[in-house]
Amino acid sequence: MKQKRKKKNGGGSIIRLIDVVMILLFGFIAISEIDTRSKIQLAKSTTVPITRPDREVVEYIGVLPDGRYLVEHETQQIDELEVLQLYLQNKLRAYQQASTRLKVRIRTNYDAPVKYAFRVVNICQNLGIPVGLDVVKKNQ
Repeated sequence: MKQKRKKKNGGGSIIRLIDVVMILLFGFIAISEIDTRSKIQLAKSTTVPITRPDREVVEYIGVLPDGRYLVEHETQQIDELEVLQLYLQNKLRAYQQASTRLKVRIRTNYDAPVKYAFRVVNICQNLGIPVGLDVVKKNQ
C-alpha cells in the first residue's frame, strides 16, 4: 500500500513568525519609557463664555432736496430741525430705557444740498448718537 505523504504547508510557520515578532514589538513598547519633555509649549484651548450680542437699533433719516426730513421708515415727514431734534431725543430716551443703543443712518438724496445732511449730523453729535451718512444715487 502506498502511503500518501503529507505536504508541509509553509503558511503556518509564517503566521507563527509574525505572532512572535508582534509579541516582541509590543513587549518592547510596553517596557520602554516615553520621554515627553519638550521645550515647545503647546497652546491650550479654553472655552469662552457665550455673550449676548449688543442690542442696538439703527434709525434711518432721509434728507430731501428741499430740506425736509423723512423718519419712521420714510412714512413721516419733518419740516423743521427743532422737531427733528425732539424726535431724536425722544427716540434716544426710549431706547436707553430699554437698554438698547441707538444709531442714526442719514440717507440723502443725490441732489440734496450737503448742508441739510450735516445739520442732522450736528444734532446727532450733540446728543451723543453714533451717526453714518449714505448718499442715494439717482438710479437707486
